[in-house]
Parts: sequence; structure tokens; C-alpha cells
Amino acid sequence: MEVVHCPSARLGPEVVRCFGYRAYLAEPRLRWLVPSGGVKLIFRFGDPLRSSAGMSVPARASAFVVGPKDKPGQTAHAGDVHSMQVQLTPLGGYRLLGVPMHELSGTAVDLADVLGPAANRLVERLALTEDWDARFGLLGQVLGADMASGDPPDPVITWAWRRLCESGGRVPIGELATEIGVSRRHLSRRFQHQIGLPPKNLARVLRFRRALRLYGTVPQQPWSRIAAECGYYDQAHLNADFRALAGCGPTEFMSRSDGFALPV
Repeated sequence: MEVVHCPSARLGPEVVRCFGYRAYLAEPRLRWLVPSGGVKLIFRFGDPLRSSAGMSVPARASAFVVGPKDKPGQTAHAGDVHSMQVQLTPLGGYRLLGVPMHELSGTAVDLADVLGPAANRLVERLALTEDWDARFGLLGQVLGADMASGDPPDPVITWAWRRLCESGGRVPIGELATEIGVSRRHLSRRFQHQIGLPPKNLARVLRFRRALRLYGTVPQQPWSRIAAECGYYDQAHLNADFRALAGCGPTEFMSRSDGFALPV
């Protein structure tokens, strides 16, 4: 599979990663998906998805948005697999899409249903631009202009989100609410509106993602050590989060290979 990455800095601070990929698959192949805590935009230039599990994906849409989620999923691909994917921070998704993020949480919807006909025009322009570097440049121009005209997120929620991210999901939500000066219920309501997930759910995803990164830096290190570094009570709690967010335990997850070589 051909995979081409674009430096995220080229597309702005709210873009976590961006890459394009292409391959021809004679037989359907499963891809395992796990929560990232962000928003994904997927532009498809090849054949539609064969199937999906974990959420309903608009199989015929030429572009769709995947909202923040806290559950695992699978997609099946075959034929001409030719797409571009952009992962945004949830606040970047809020600013770009202009809708309450909880309406997109755990779902995948046609991007045209959110942005209107401009989404389909963008896909057409990207498809006609065969060079990946030129595609990244075009996408950066469009996303930059749309974000600049979007409503900025609440500074308090921006601060709370960054605090959670910097702590790797370890800061207690009650402590976070106290630092802001609001009740946990009030924080959760405002957080879901602009982030898409309750703060407790996002913290769980962030701890899980940190565990993945730590294992990636030093493979074969004990999961008990990773559990302690990520703030889990013990390895059993880490295992439970893996089953909830990845659909299996950590050892099985790390041994999976779907052949796509794409970021999870």
C-alpha cells in the first residue's frame, strides 16, 4: 500500500495528522479502528467501503466525517482503496464544522450533510489533483479559510481540554471542574457540546492512547509498568479499557496486523 504523509504543521495547529493512501485489494480486508479522541475527515476517490462495524458509515459518500467516539470499530475494504484522511482535534472539528460535537459523537455522516455542496466540490477538486503534495496544499487552503471563518471554541473548554491532554487523562474530573470554578455536571454539558464526549470518557481514551504510545517507544515492556505510568489502578483496569476501546486485551491488540500500515 502506498501511504503519503503530510506534515501536520502545514495544515494548521488543529490538524493532528493528514495522509493519503492507495492500494488495490482483490479480496475484502478488515481494518481495526480504535478511538483517537478527535474528529476524522475522510475523502474517498476509489471504491466505496464494503462494510463497517461499530458505527454506520455512509458507504456511498465521497467524503464523510467521523465524530469523536469511545468504542472500537471495523471497516472492510476491497478494490481500489484510494483515500485521504485528516484527523482534527475536537475543537478544530467544532470550529470547522460549526455544529454541536455531541451530535456527531460515535457516528459517521456524509460531509455534505454538514458543510453542504461545498464538500462535494472539494472532493472533486482533490480527485482531479493527482499529485499528493498538491492535494495537501489545496486541502490546507480550504481548511484554513473555513476555520478562520468559524466560531472559536469557548476558552474555558479549550483550557479544560488541554489540561486533560497534557495530563494524559490522569487529572480527576472533579479537580478539573474545581479549577475552572463550575460543577462537574455543568462542565460535562459544555464539554460535550464542543468536544463531543463527556470529560470522563475522553480521559479514558487519552489514557488508552498514552498506553499505546508508551508501548510503541519500548516494545515488550511489562504492561503492569505501562498501567502504573498511565494512572491505572492496576493492570486489570488497563486490560478492561483495552477490551472496551479496542475490543480485545493489550497483547492481542498489539499482535494484530491488518496489512494497511495506516495510523490507528
